This record gives sequence, C-alpha cells and structure tokens, in this order.
Amino acid sequence: MNPVDAVDANVEQMVKFSVLGLIGLGTKHGVFPLLARGPTVQELIDSLDLPNRRLLLKFIDTLKALHIVEEKNGRLQLNGFSYTFHVPDEKYDLLVPDWVPIFEEIYRMVDYAFITPVHPHVLMDFDKDADFWDMRMSTRFSRLYREAMAQVAGLRPGMQVLEVGCGSYAPVQFGEMIGYNGFYLGIDYSPALLEIARARIEGRNLPVEFKEMDAKLIRPVNEYDVALISFVLEYISDYRRVLTATMETLKSGGRMVILEPFRDSFQHVQALEFFEGLNKDFVGFPSAEEVKNAVLSEGFDVEISRPSRSILVFTKM
Repeated sequence: MNPVDAVDANVEQMVKFSVLGLIGLGTKHGVFPLLARGPTVQELIDSLDLPNRRLLLKFIDTLKALHIVEEKNGRLQLNGFSYTFHVPDEKYDLLVPDWVPIFEEIYRMVDYAFITPVHPHVLMDFDKDADFWDMRMSTRFSRLYREAMAQVAGLRPGMQVLEVGCGSYAPVQFGEMIGYNGFYLGIDYSPALLEIARARIEGRNLPVEFKEMDAKLIRPVNEYDVALISFVLEYISDYRRVLTATMETLKSGGRMVILEPFRDSFQHVQALEFFEGLNKDFVGFPSAEEVKNAVLSEGFDVEISRPSRSILVFTKM
C-alpha cells in the first residue's frame, strides 16, 4: 500500500461519510419535511426543538454550501439533491477501517451539541478531552498519514525534525524514524496532549523534545532538515505567520510538508468541516492555493511539489 495514495482515498471517504451524516441528521431531526414547506431561516429554527441555534444555523449554512438547500427571496428551498457513493475497485485496498468508529462517535456528539456546545458528551476539546484526541492520533489512519509525510519528506535516520502541532502520538513514530542520531522537536499548545506524549516517549531513549507553545509564536533558533504540519492549519486563522516562521527554521534544501483536506481538492469538504467544527478552535480547512500564496508572498525561494491532493511540499532553495 502506498501511504500517499491511501491518505487521499481515506480522506475522500471521510468526506463522503460526512455528507451522509448530514443527511442522516436532517432526517433524524425532521429538518427536511420542514424545508419542503419553504420556510424562512427563522421559521425553520423556531420549528425545531434544538436549543443550540448557532449550531443549527451552521447546519443550514452547510446544507447551502453543498447545494442541498438554497435560499430564494428569503425562503429556503430543497434542491432535489442526489449523491452517489462510489469507490473505484483499485481503491478498496487503500481504505483503513479504524477512523470509522471515530467518525461515528463524533456523529453522536452532534446530538448533544444541539443541546449545548459545552455538553459533557461533546469530546472535542484538545485539553479536556485529550484522551479522545489521543485515540484519534493513534489510529492506523493517523499512522498512515505520518508514513506518507515521512515518505515525501525523505525522512531518514540522523535528520533534524520540527513538528508543528505534534499531538500525543507522532513524536514516537517520527522519533523512531530518525533514530538516535537525529533530533525531533514537537510543539503543541495542549499541555494535556503533551503530557500523554511525554508518558509515551518515556523510557524509549529517543532524541525527542517538546515545547508547549502556540504555533503562532514560533521563533527560529535551530535549523531543521524537515518541518511537518498535519491537520493543524484548520485551527489557525492567521496561519501565514506560522508558515513564515516554520520556513525560517529550515536549512537550505530543507522541506516543509503540509497535510490537509484542502478545500480546493475535495468536493463537499464542507460536510467534514461541520463535524470537525465541534472543536471550538476549528476555523475551516485551507485551500492549497491559499497556502502556496501565503508562502510565496513572503518572498521565500522555494520549489513546490504536490505528491497528492492532501499534501504540499515546500523545498527551501
């Protein structure tokens, strides 16, 4: 299995599951029969017994973004949306199953979030719900996308590696890849996730260090061969500063690898955004074009490659 191809195949399936999840939510909560009457947004909200109106508005906006619903003359109308769930034969072997229970758990959280965003069964906070995030970061899919990043980065023993938003599991995986002669610095702003990471790395004698800090506060001190950023930019509104500071930490010839479900690469990604948006820090997936422009606008001399729809590689010249 080529991990680079597998990441795209699984992200695409996540998006499709999310579309079906939205349709399921609309059916379960009686949204579609009400929409069939052509209500205003306010009339729809008032007709539904869902206290979290902000989330309900986001749900309606997502249906609009997917063209399931449109608003004409102040009234909502269903568009007769049809959706085909197709998996090409050659992609079956690329799919890994263990992200599905995670998605199902997040789907269940939405029902509680419709009551209140701070419901104890909504487990999407990086600190309060660090155990749930550690489960996500420990899945085969998560290990797979880190293998893909290592592959396109040319990661090998002895390298100096910086990871922005390292979480709880990646430090062990990348630390083992670079070996005892390398160096890995993982930064994250979640003390709870870093505590889990430290416990996991304890006793392994790997060249791994941690720093608790906001990614926007990165200051170039050391030089690195590789910088890794995965599923992080969607939590940073001003990620240009992060990309600039990260590029400045690279040696000449160093690579910055970014992995995201880029919104200009995956159709209907807004459905996945709805579910990930249960995390209060989530701001939306960036587009690959926006990320490229953010780096180029800072004047860096870089070579840009696109190994897959979900991966961008910037090589510092």
